Amino acid sequence: MVRANFGGRKGGGGRPVGVGGKFGLTLFFLVFFAMGSLFEVLILREFGRAVGQRAWKKVPCTIVSSDVQERNLSEEPFAFVVSYRYEYGGQTHTGSTYKRGYSGSDKYSAAQTLAGKYPAGTSTSCYVNPRNPGEVALRRQSLLLGLVIFFPLIFVAVGAGGIYFIWRKSPPPEAKPIAAIATRKKGRSKLGLAAVFALFAAVGGGMLYPLGIKPIARTIAAKSWATTPCKVLRAEVRSHDSDDGTTYSVYILYQYEFNGQTYKSDRYEFIGGSSSGYRGKARIVAMYDAAPNPVCYVNPSNPSEAVLKRGFHAKLLLALFPLPFLLIGVGGLIYTIRGKRPETPPAVQSWGSRRSAAPRGGVDLLRATDTGRAVLKSRCSPRVKCIGITAIAVFWNGIISIFVVGGINNLRHGGFSLFQTLFLLPFLLVGLGLIAGAIYQLLAMFNPRPTLELSSATVPLGGAAELRWSLAGQTRRISQFCVTLRGTEEARYRRGTNTYTDRNTFYEMELYKTSNASEIASGQVGFIVPSDTMHTFEAENNKILWNLEVHGDIKRWPDVKESFKITVAPTVA
Repeated sequence: MVRANFGGRKGGGGRPVGVGGKFGLTLFFLVFFAMGSLFEVLILREFGRAVGQRAWKKVPCTIVSSDVQERNLSEEPFAFVVSYRYEYGGQTHTGSTYKRGYSGSDKYSAAQTLAGKYPAGTSTSCYVNPRNPGEVALRRQSLLLGLVIFFPLIFVAVGAGGIYFIWRKSPPPEAKPIAAIATRKKGRSKLGLAAVFALFAAVGGGMLYPLGIKPIARTIAAKSWATTPCKVLRAEVRSHDSDDGTTYSVYILYQYEFNGQTYKSDRYEFIGGSSSGYRGKARIVAMYDAAPNPVCYVNPSNPSEAVLKRGFHAKLLLALFPLPFLLIGVGGLIYTIRGKRPETPPAVQSWGSRRSAAPRGGVDLLRATDTGRAVLKSRCSPRVKCIGITAIAVFWNGIISIFVVGGINNLRHGGFSLFQTLFLLPFLLVGLGLIAGAIYQLLAMFNPRPTLELSSATVPLGGAAELRWSLAGQTRRISQFCVTLRGTEEARYRRGTNTYTDRNTFYEMELYKTSNASEIASGQVGFIVPSDTMHTFEAENNKILWNLEVHGDIKRWPDVKESFKITVAPTVA
């Protein structure tokens, strides 16, 4: 079977989406855009306030009183209460604000740490608003909030981009040449891809230290802390209600003495937060509530700091959740920056008739200089495919599972959100598809592996070559085997702010097809590359690629499908 197409048909065409489908997809992406925009406005407002505090004046102050106050609030029952004096503009003022936005904590230890940092009678510094000297704070808001600014932009970009591509008008067919004029400019798409990876790296790096490295380091450091008897004052399982359902956390308030002074703490472990699963946390609370002689571990250099659980445990691995974001961002940036430099493009390259001519413009073309036999390498082996799709499936479903578990817990406790279910459904289907793809590629790893050997590393247009193949493994499972020579053309061009890529198969020839088991295991075939086609060519925006495609049909099992790139050189004069 031979099929040659030199007319340049449009690739990747599909049935257009109807108006109803467009409105449905628009609503879907509008949710992304609205959520991202709302969070972005709130974060920008807080970040603007934090930047404004950088203009406040730093003045000396004296702590008058400092204590931990317990209030009847379910979410933040403990608050650091402070009073201090300072002078500004020749007048004495009194302040009581620790930091703008601070309203307390759900942990006694957090408030106790602040009280220990600012004990009564000590001298420190505070920050005064020069426009209003009565507005003061012991600590300014952190500018690290700026790192979070980029996170909602992902949702904004997905929403706005999705809506734009749904309703944009496609360019007319006659305005979409298969081989467009190649330019020397760096592709904006490459810069956009680098920006996306940089965003992942910034988010992952910004979250990794406070959520991962810091609690792990403190857990390891606590191994050297002093073992101290303590008294449990309160032990309970706290529930936390949210849109994702009900989660639970261990809360134990205990009292201990160190160097003759009495302290209180409620730090159970350094990994904070809450999760599903009530029974496990109830067993922990019951154990400490009934313990006759419980002990805690106290930091000798700061006796107000103590913890009940120290040493490595499996939950510490959850602290590394931001690490995949960082690795994907850094790896993607390295790949994008160190990617293959494009060759010098031709001045104009447009072909579609039955002729073969080398383009003008000083392009470095591949010449048939290597005449030795060459073992071809698969463009993407089943192992690489399996590892790649498995990594994507684990990353995607790891994130989605957090919301799915929350939704299940919410349903178990009598709550059901139709909007949340419909919102998660597309993401869940994508996750299931990725799992199915990972299983498919895992099974494909056990297929017979083809090895292809070509008589020459390069084959000129109009030249002949001999192909030998052999398959390692259970080749009798293959019912039909086929080797195909295929030439494809790729053209990337810009229209407005968008980048388009057209792919066209301009030549296809079935070299060998058999159902004989012995011929499938090994064989050889000769072929000639037509002289009226195009040689291998790769530039920034245009590519001519030649591949040998191997396809083996296996009933009720993933087929053998591998592609091997070959080099076709211009006709030797």
